[in-house]
Amino acid sequence: MKQFIALFMILLFANVTQAQSNNYEKLWKEVEKLESEGLPKSALAIVEQISKLAIDHKNTSQQVKSLLFKSKYALVLEEDAQLKIINDFKSQIATSEIPTKNILENMLANLYWQYFQQNRYQFYNRTKTESKVNTEDFRTWDLQTLFEEINLHYQNPLKNGLILQETPLVNYDELLHTESESKQYRPTLFDFLNHNALAFYQTDENSITQPAYKFLIDNSEFLSDAKAFSRLGIVHQDSTSLQLKALKIYKNLIAFHLKDKEPFALADVDIQRLHFVKNNATFTDKEAFF
Repeated sequence: MKQFIALFMILLFANVTQAQSNNYEKLWKEVEKLESEGLPKSALAIVEQISKLAIDHKNTSQQVKSLLFKSKYALVLEEDAQLKIINDFKSQIATSEIPTKNILENMLANLYWQYFQQNRYQFYNRTKTESKVNTEDFRTWDLQTLFEEINLHYQNPLKNGLILQETPLVNYDELLHTESESKQYRPTLFDFLNHNALAFYQTDENSITQPAYKFLIDNSEFLSDAKAFSRLGIVHQDSTSLQLKALKIYKNLIAFHLKDKEPFALADVDIQRLHFVKNNATFTDKEAFF
């Protein structure tokens, strides 16, 4: 969980007036000072102030940042920190608007996913139940239940596709920590959230359920050129398949970027798609395509 908090400290979006920025900056300096003095409770109190301001201002950046800091302090101050962090995210998601809601829900899916990765053995040795043992405590869920929840919270943020496609990351340079020219490959919030979801859907953990009609990457058309792939009808009765969902995300990303003037984002996602298909294909002639 600590690794998650560190990872998502990069997700600090802002689009605010200079006066607001100065106000937040002053408060964050106070938080930094209190934290350096070993006073996490006092620092948390300031973070709570920032959170209230951010909600009033509808400032996505500061909402996300303050929630991350509250999560960090919970790990130090709370006994059931993991459960509290999850519940805090749920509460914020319930009251947030687009795009804050999308970002937070994507992060919630990541929280669940990272918890599984840290406790894989425990989940694989837990008996499947007909329903959640405790609907509030994810730590008691069986493996399939947890994966269904992760899938839900990766899929929900992608439903507002047009808004996400029209939200460029370049607007948030001030608070985004990215590699040089990286936004050529992830130019919009649509890209960012879809690629985060792909990290889950491309996992090797693809044998949780084994239906008789299990989806297989058994069609060489999945290696078609970008335009042809974007027009493929990717449907199957195995609705639980992570690989099927990964291909659908690739299709949506490629279709979105086919109209780009610059080729960078399209080329990047298309190469990733080809490698994913090649590495997971079951048809015998896949080597002929590389």
